[in-house]
Formats: sequence, structure tokens, C-alpha cells
Amino acid sequence: MDIQALLEKFNSYGPIVIFWLLYLESLNLSGIPATIIMPAIGFFIAESQYSFGYIFLIAVIAGVIGNLTYYFIAYKFGAKIYDKVYSKFPKTQNSLNKAKAMSEKYDKKACLIGRLIPGVRGFITLISGIFSIEPRTFAVYSLAGIIIWDFVTIFSGYFIAVYL
Repeated sequence: MDIQALLEKFNSYGPIVIFWLLYLESLNLSGIPATIIMPAIGFFIAESQYSFGYIFLIAVIAGVIGNLTYYFIAYKFGAKIYDKVYSKFPKTQNSLNKAKAMSEKYDKKACLIGRLIPGVRGFITLISGIFSIEPRTFAVYSLAGIIIWDFVTIFSGYFIAVYL
């Protein structure tokens, strides 16, 4: 499939595909890291009929809904799984203790800063849910991180397509 055919598909289905792809990415289920997906989306925006703002808004909404879904799953079931892993796999206890201590010490900052670090992004929601960070705190600080992350990564692809 050539780039022109791909752009035609993007113009037809782009917003829907982007929403579901980023929703699944926020659940760690897309199989493609956000560091690849987001700049590619920016590139396609520059070549499509859609505005940057429109697709950016879709990306943020998908990220927020996906992260809240993941958070509430971890909030509901995470502690039970954590306890089982902690008791059955003693070698993990040191790492789990560190994760818990960091979560308690930096809860708000962890939600924001963790959202901006590749590799950590996928686990900050899980950790926040398992250790029961207050839902409103999680939502507000995650939203800020999602907005920053999505803007920087999508705009990088957009910038490359338009200006380079």
C-alpha cells in the first residue's frame, strides 16, 4: 500500500482508528508503543484533511478514557493480584516495596511525571490503581500528563511533515 492510499484511508477512518488505537495503547494493549504511534499520527494530520486540534482532542479523550478504565480495573483487582505476587514470588518483594514507597511519597508527581516517561507511562496507571491513589488526584494529574505527552509527541510528527 503506497502512502497516498494510506492517506485516503486516514481521511476516511482516521479519527475512529486513532481513538481506538490510543484507547488500547493506554490499556497497554495496542502492541505498538506510543513513541511510534503519536509522531506517526502527527505526520498523517499534516497530510490529511483534519486539523491538528481536532485529532489532538480525540487523542486526549482516548487517553483519558483508557487510563481511567485501566485505573479502575487496577483499583478493583490490583491489590489482590499484588498480594498474591508478593507472597508467592519473594524475589519480587524488594521491587514491589520500592514501587509502593515511591507511590506513597510521590503520588501526584508520579501521576504527572510518570505519564511523560516512555516505559514508565504504561505502568503508572497500574501502580496508581493498585496503591489506591485518590481517583480525582489520579484523573487530574494524569490529564495534565496526557495533554503534555500527546501534544509533544503528535506535534513532533506534525512538525517534521510540515517543516522538514
